[in-house]
Amino acid sequence: MLATMRAAPFAGILRLLLGAGAALAVLAAAPARADYRDSVPVLRIGLVDARLAATDPAKLAAVSAAFTSALGLPVEIVRMGSYAALIDAHASGRVGYAIHSTRSYAATDAVCGCIRAFRTPVAADGSTGFRSVLVVRDSVTAPVSDLRIGYSREESVSGFVIPQQAIATGGLAMPHLVRAGSVSSVIAMYDAGDIDGFFAWIPDRPGDAGSDISQLFGGWPGRGAEKADPLRMLWSSQRIPYGPHAVHRSLPDDLVEALGAFLDEMPQTAPGLLDIFEPVYGGGYVAPDPEDFRNVRSLVAPVAGTDRAALPGR
Repeated sequence: MLATMRAAPFAGILRLLLGAGAALAVLAAAPARADYRDSVPVLRIGLVDARLAATDPAKLAAVSAAFTSALGLPVEIVRMGSYAALIDAHASGRVGYAIHSTRSYAATDAVCGCIRAFRTPVAADGSTGFRSVLVVRDSVTAPVSDLRIGYSREESVSGFVIPQQAIATGGLAMPHLVRAGSVSSVIAMYDAGDIDGFFAWIPDRPGDAGSDISQLFGGWPGRGAEKADPLRMLWSSQRIPYGPHAVHRSLPDDLVEALGAFLDEMPQTAPGLLDIFEPVYGGGYVAPDPEDFRNVRSLVAPVAGTDRAALPGR
């Protein structure tokens, strides 16, 4: 009787061990679920030094740590001295993810066709892009070709590059151009009566007509412009999206999805990180339509007098 009682527990334990062994064998035979961590040893994110976060080591460390934690993957922030350097690094695959200006994205896409935009920033005012515009004194009746029109500098996408393309394609007459050197100087020249109008940009919000003159240059110089003669808009370009977050096409889709989800949640879960990572646009992110960037392809066409190395955003 005692032997039978001792044998019963042993038999039960044996059955448990055999069952566990069979389960382990099944698990071992089943293929492990693969994800981006199996193929991407480290994610390198390219940032230009002109971005606020790229100049502060503590902020860089915070950004890197946040991405590493969210992705479960080592993340390295790679600083670039210029957008030209960023274009080269992204096109060659030395960085897998980069934050571009509108024009540097277009240039990189033209160079290699190897990147794709997966998120674009939203400004605090809800805009997701901008338009280049020509505004003049409301009292002006002369044709554009007879007007003195100010612009900030040749590197400005909205103030020079886009208008020059419109002029070259016949969409806009050539005025007498006056270089001011900066946005504040453009406003000062207009206030002083030295120019009849100027090239500027206005934010473009989804569903907006894009014609609110009070929002010239994002509304920043509104107080100065209000003191001068009233303005009216003579010409507007097509919508240009803000500079996107883009990935090299070699990155796995599930990694890109994880990056997009992290950016989407950032305004709610880590607003302080958003202030560091996106110091210019504080409204979060949206997934762009591929057609959003159709209008920017021409931004890399050679334009006389343009410093192509700088490739600024607006």
